[in-house]
Amino acid sequence: MELRDYLNVIRARKWIIIQAVVIVTLTALVVSLLQPPTYQGEAKVLIMGADAGASIFGTAMSELSGSPERGLQTQVQLMQLRPLAETAIRKLNLQTTPDALLTKVTVSAVGQTNVITLVATDGSAKRAADIANSMADAYVTWSMDTKRESIKAAADEVQSRLDDARTEILALGRKINDSGKSDELAAELSIATGTYTTLAGKLEELRVNEQLQTGSGRVVSTAVVDAEPIAPKPTRNTALGLAVGLVFGLGVAFLLEYLDNTIKSTEEAEKSYGAPVLGYIPAEKFEKGEKRRLTIVQKPGSPASEAYRVLRNNLDFVNFEHDIKTVLITSSAPGEGKSTVAANLAAALSQAGAKVVLVNCDFRRPTTDQFFPVNNVVGLSDVLLGRNSLKAALQKPGEQDLMILAAGKMPPNPSELLGSAKMADLIKSLGEWADWVIVDSPPLLAVADASASARWADGVLMVTRGGVSTRQAAKTGREMLEKVGARVVGVVVWGLEEGPAGGGYGYYYDGYYGSYAYHGYYSQQPVDGRRSTKHKKPLDSGAKGVAGTVASAAAVVPPGELNIYVPEKSMGRRVAEGIGRAMAVVLAIIVVLAIVAVVVYLLDGYFGWGIVGMLRMG
Repeated sequence: MELRDYLNVIRARKWIIIQAVVIVTLTALVVSLLQPPTYQGEAKVLIMGADAGASIFGTAMSELSGSPERGLQTQVQLMQLRPLAETAIRKLNLQTTPDALLTKVTVSAVGQTNVITLVATDGSAKRAADIANSMADAYVTWSMDTKRESIKAAADEVQSRLDDARTEILALGRKINDSGKSDELAAELSIATGTYTTLAGKLEELRVNEQLQTGSGRVVSTAVVDAEPIAPKPTRNTALGLAVGLVFGLGVAFLLEYLDNTIKSTEEAEKSYGAPVLGYIPAEKFEKGEKRRLTIVQKPGSPASEAYRVLRNNLDFVNFEHDIKTVLITSSAPGEGKSTVAANLAAALSQAGAKVVLVNCDFRRPTTDQFFPVNNVVGLSDVLLGRNSLKAALQKPGEQDLMILAAGKMPPNPSELLGSAKMADLIKSLGEWADWVIVDSPPLLAVADASASARWADGVLMVTRGGVSTRQAAKTGREMLEKVGARVVGVVVWGLEEGPAGGGYGYYYDGYYGSYAYHGYYSQQPVDGRRSTKHKKPLDSGAKGVAGTVASAAAVVPPGELNIYVPEKSMGRRVAEGIGRAMAVVLAIIVVLAIVAVVVYLLDGYFGWGIVGMLRMG
């Protein structure tokens, strides 16, 4: 894909992206407004000191000198011991558990220093500072007690040996008194006295060190009460929600694009139908109450009119051998613009000086009288059934060489009638007078009428709607035409959306067009395209026509009796529709909640009801 293709995807899926941005942003805002404030207290502990046990024997060594990083990380882990949390809970009389308290405390070393930062978070600024200070003090006290216990154990051992030395000295003194002084006893007494003196000195040193021991660290910065909460940050969260929503929306847009199986480019249209694209017809804005328009006559200077002229010229170019006179215009599915293209192309050809006949073969839903000032009282069905002559059925709507053969009344067997030899003779008769015979037929996949009449045409012009027509429907329609020997001479992409700067057109999305509702389209749907309610008896096909109330020749065939092919939705299409509906529902809910939250937040702040506070505490 090129950059232009990515921009087309973004423009085509803009509402999905906008919905995602709004949903995520409003969610972040609502959560920020309802989230209880969180405060932070920070205390710093300096790790320092020497191994007291080693200093007793004359070797003073820092605990961090061997492996500073390892020693520092050891102290970081020691600060997160459960006993320290229990001590802090007892000191502050907190109603929590040690594990819960430790989740509020973060301990980390500061860079390449011997300073450790202890950060506590809580819903109260004072309690956060107290927790940080209590944990720091508990660590210092625990470290000091641990070191003093080590020294005290050594002092107790020295005291025991000192008592033994005293006992030995007293025993030697009594022996000398009893047996007299000798050199051997004098030497033993001297050794015992020296040992006693050494042990007494060590004992005194241990007692002093025990009192001077301060532990492995000391608090160098106590936590102070900070009234500014660290969370929530509505402005920051909203900005992050906007960014995340944009990324999420773009991801969903490109995911839907990947899952979408509609025709959205010239290459896809040409590949699907095996024919060149002869025209790109832009979407038009209709006036209120206007459903169809003969654009090339009513809006001759519009982009759509120019597009029909380009289509006319391209059709002449394709017909360089002049072997195409009868062109059947159809589409794979309903709602793809084939009748609009047929009417405007016929008018464009007649404006160029050609003799044109427009034949409407769509008995079930005739629309010719919505483009031209003609009536549907007498038409093709009457000629084929022998009720009227061809000359009597042809109507001339204007001064130009354009003749209209309306559909007429609904026949009981439309497919058989269109595929009969009478239809072939009628097309041949029209071709003897006209330069072009334009046949407007029903969609291929709806009923068999189009494929039945396609065999009498010199070429078929397929109409597809950008972003709506599916590749599977196009493939199936093409196969149906190939089975009857029809020749697809070109493709018209209808319903394109004009580019933002007028410099081109992109594909246009308009949903799945009622999930290809062929049954309702041809059995009980009015001419104006709106969905009708269920009727107890069949409708007359001409009852809704512009000409007025004309009784139908036969009842509408029930949907179950029609030979209708309905293409299944692809998994990608179903997923895309599900995501779209889910996002729409979520967006509606989020918008309502956001409005309610903002209103409650503002009123609560103005009147002081305390609702927000209760929600936060809850």
